[in-house]
Amino acid sequence: MPRKRPAGDDPRTRNAREEMIQGPSTMDLDVHDFSVRAVGLPLFRRTEDGNLSQVLRLVVIAESVAGDVTFTVSDGDTTLDTAGARIGEGSTLVHLLVPEVYEPRTFTLRVEGGGGEPFEAGVEILPQRKWSVFLVHHSHLDIGYTDTQSSVLQHHLQYLDSVLDLVSATDDWPEDAKFRWNVEATWPLFHWIKNRPESDRTRFFDRVREGRIEICALPFSMHTEAYSIDELARQLRFADELRERYDVPIQTAMQTDVPGATIGLLTSLVDADIRYLSVAHNYAGRSAPHLVGGQELTRPFYWRAPNGKRLLVWYTDTPHGSAYMEGNLVGLAEDYQATLEALPGYLSALAELPYPYRGRGESILGWKGLDPSSNVTKVPYPHDVLHLRVQGVFSDNASPNIIPAGIVREWNEKWAYPQLRLATNSEFFTAAEEKLAEDIETYTGDWTDWWVDGIGSGARHLGFNRHAQADVRTAQTLHTIANTLTEDGADPRDEIDEAYESMALFDEHTWGAANPWMDGLQKRESGAIQWETKAGFARDAYERSNALVRSGVHRLSHAFGQSGDSLASVTVFNPSRWERTDPVSVFVPESRTGLQRPVAVVDTVTRERAPHVVEDQENAQFRVRGRRLSFVASEVPACGYRRYDLVEGDDGYEEPEAGDEPCIENEYYRVCFDLARGRVTELLDKTSGLNLVDAEAPFGFDQYVYDRYASAPHFNHLSSRIQATDLALLGERSA
Repeated sequence: MPRKRPAGDDPRTRNAREEMIQGPSTMDLDVHDFSVRAVGLPLFRRTEDGNLSQVLRLVVIAESVAGDVTFTVSDGDTTLDTAGARIGEGSTLVHLLVPEVYEPRTFTLRVEGGGGEPFEAGVEILPQRKWSVFLVHHSHLDIGYTDTQSSVLQHHLQYLDSVLDLVSATDDWPEDAKFRWNVEATWPLFHWIKNRPESDRTRFFDRVREGRIEICALPFSMHTEAYSIDELARQLRFADELRERYDVPIQTAMQTDVPGATIGLLTSLVDADIRYLSVAHNYAGRSAPHLVGGQELTRPFYWRAPNGKRLLVWYTDTPHGSAYMEGNLVGLAEDYQATLEALPGYLSALAELPYPYRGRGESILGWKGLDPSSNVTKVPYPHDVLHLRVQGVFSDNASPNIIPAGIVREWNEKWAYPQLRLATNSEFFTAAEEKLAEDIETYTGDWTDWWVDGIGSGARHLGFNRHAQADVRTAQTLHTIANTLTEDGADPRDEIDEAYESMALFDEHTWGAANPWMDGLQKRESGAIQWETKAGFARDAYERSNALVRSGVHRLSHAFGQSGDSLASVTVFNPSRWERTDPVSVFVPESRTGLQRPVAVVDTVTRERAPHVVEDQENAQFRVRGRRLSFVASEVPACGYRRYDLVEGDDGYEEPEAGDEPCIENEYYRVCFDLARGRVTELLDKTSGLNLVDAEAPFGFDQYVYDRYASAPHFNHLSSRIQATDLALLGERSA
């Protein structure tokens, strides 16, 4: 079965495909005017008598036309297989079959033609694994990146429509080849359910119960370091609603792009009865798990939570660069012939190498191979059951595609092994758990993410979201207390849900467009529009949460009247689970106390006066008239309150006189600070008398320096490509 490889392969896959065609272990032969690389592959065919034959691949490389050539493999005097091929310039593939071997055996390869005498050489054939490969077809959801966020959502709604069509179209196909779909993220499904008729919803959930569609539990891929615990837990609410409303199983979660997660995600998943987690790493110029302990992590593995529950985790073949495209790299979204060329070599590489792609100095989506000086301790993949993701095309936000199902059908008709199945995540995990059992190792703790630097590129809006996380939790406590003390009928739950939705959409993993420096209206070039939308999520969460706190305080204020003959009363609520003593700042409207009237702050329990500071209203022309009053509220009980009365009297706070720089010291060191510029001015070692701070340095010791870098065309994932010494793109610096 000779194959002349075509020119013009996709440049994103060419180097990877070539590695897999060549195979990890080979024997190179010089035959006349061309070379032959002999590669043993885990590729088996069932013979008519029920036995198995395995494949010997010949990669023939010629610099000029060699003409018709015959290749024969024999065992002693017995000819086992013969194939003829016309050898032209470039490379040609020839496959020969030999009986299955159970230990290394040497067969004779004979080459005739090509303008020379017949050539013979011994070729060693090794035993090969009989693989079971579960192809997990899904679309990786980037909320943005390939198009504006609203466009991406509409595309994914249409994808779910297509899924129903493709499932129906393959109902009469062989079981392993039937179209199956994995809903990676529930955020599009939530909107699909709201925008599709009951008949479509019924068809969809019937297919879920049938096992042709699997719903994964998370709404999108997340930078879990950015999420609060409450925010994380809420991401599984919709999965719970689907289980209850539609009686469907949901036991798997998927994370794509992001290579790790905090233990908070693990706890949230196992508490929601999620058993399996599929993770696909993205190299994107900065993947380095081999440098930070990642070589020791086996797959699959159990990830055990502090409560003793555990999650079975699969992660992809990082760090070659495109782990959720691993099926695409070996042809599984292209055609049968491309799969035949690349998949067997990929399986051999997994079995023989620590990482399947060596790079050999040429980029495979940014991955050029491990540094030769690296201490490689990772062992090759030891099992014969494999989870392999495949997108409809080589892209994020890719459409469902019937091609993988067609490849599986044709493949299984021709080959006994590897066995291919278009599968759901759960099918793979169930098979792996049953087959590997005692071989699966268990790990605990955080799974550190090295891919989270996008968060730092939007510090202001990340700050908005951090404030929102704290405020919305406070607001929930305030409104809960108000519900028990008042009967005003207020119901803030929808507004709370909206706040959590916005903050989660900001914290999810998609940070900008594919070409973020561009200002187009659509597609990958819509960088400015996409960032406006992304930043808007954080701002919306911040404003909603702040408003919820204010409305909660306002509701509670009606439960406590003004005490005695005071001018006004301030009730300080503590939403925490512990007693607190903290500064308090409250705006006092002029309509309550009069603008010029001096006031004192009195603790209603101890009747002691609390020192306070009074500040005029900022931007007074355009805001409510009044003053801001600040004081320290002492010993406010957990989930409780303490009241302070405002009475007539002047008991303000006097600013201390300015003095020398503040210092702290002990018998060994003295440390002095410049509070205005935020730096250490002196770090005196009293033993040596030496000031360890360099007073001539361009920046102060421990001083905050904020650099903002500009961008330039074709600089993507910029944060991973700028070094501290490279100031070519420095746009602004403040210190």
